Amino acid sequence: MVSQEFTVKNPTGIHARPASMLVQLCNKLSDNISIVTDSGKTVNPKAILSVLMGGMSKGTKITITAEGETEEESLKQVMELLESFTE
Repeated sequence: MVSQEFTVKNPTGIHARPASMLVQLCNKLSDNISIVTDSGKTVNPKAILSVLMGGMSKGTKITITAEGETEEESLKQVMELLESFTE
């Protein structure tokens, strides 16, 4: 299991479009991916409603965890996608 912290940088947070992109990516990955917000809320990144209800606005600190055979590559892909959400 690998994990990494990330602070949401997008001025509008993880709203509909980035949430959809995150869900699409995570559903393609074979590893188990989970997100926990700084308020302790667990978000299922493979379910759009869970991501949208996660309340991940700008400045929210989240911890992304990947577990499985290709966990390091999966975590890298999720982090790259999150980093791309700048506007």
